[in-house]
Amino acid sequence: MTDGFDHLKLSEVDAAMLDRLVDVGFELDQLEYLSSEEKQRATAILEQLGLLQAYPVEDASGTLIDATLARIDQYEQQRAARLHISTSEITATTRGFSFPKLDLIATAAAILLCVALVSMFAKTNRDHSIQSNCATNMAGVGAGLFTYAEDHNNAMPTSSINSLSSLFGGVSPERTDANVLVEEGYCDHHHLNCPGHGGQGGGFSYQTQSAQSWENLKNRGRVFVIMADRNPILDDLLAGGTPDPLTPSASHGALGHNRLLDDGSTYTSVAPPIVGNDFIWLLDGKNRRIDIFLTH
Repeated sequence: MTDGFDHLKLSEVDAAMLDRLVDVGFELDQLEYLSSEEKQRATAILEQLGLLQAYPVEDASGTLIDATLARIDQYEQQRAARLHISTSEITATTRGFSFPKLDLIATAAAILLCVALVSMFAKTNRDHSIQSNCATNMAGVGAGLFTYAEDHNNAMPTSSINSLSSLFGGVSPERTDANVLVEEGYCDHHHLNCPGHGGQGGGFSYQTQSAQSWENLKNRGRVFVIMADRNPILDDLLAGGTPDPLTPSASHGALGHNRLLDDGSTYTSVAPPIVGNDFIWLLDGKNRRIDIFLTH
């Protein structure tokens, strides 16, 4: 039997294009290397999304609200009745009280289920709280970076990283240095930490470019992603391996990874670690204005 709403589902190519648009903040001109067909597809998606803003939405009526609340009350009463043990079914014995066996099993199962659900929801809430705190810390770094840039002729605080020279043809690249922000009072030290990262270091990876690329960015460029959760494949890259550039960051698991964008906003992405056609964990060497590469 087919679903009557199958015709409303996005095709795989439309879904992939929507993910790419999300990654660049729905700015069509920031998607690089689009074919004419892909550009037409992206434009059509943006036009459809624009219709949502004009869609009329009516407030729920008082009758509907009352009926919904009454239905909730009815469900709660029925659930309480199912879990209630009648005193008439309890038999006094010389050792205490005896419950009907089936009722006892059902009650025990219900208790175990409740404990499991509470544990599951507690872990989920904890994971979401950790990710939210991570994004808050990242936003603190972002605020510091933008204030620093205003005070330093639009420049970013960077440091030369000799350990990454093998990835840049023997030349040491420059990496965003958030420690400078702490030293000069632009943000607090705890902002550099991701609470979901269990290893050494702060848990964030930062934009890393050649000195010339940084100069181009200072004058006219855009970087899109300034920092994100920790790059999971960097060690493998430095060891000469060929890791999967789609490997998700381990900091928040299935909840996705956080990014700090160049407009100062933080964004949680559950999509693959790509911006446009650019793998953010990898220096892929394509001829583009800026090759996003995040390291730590």
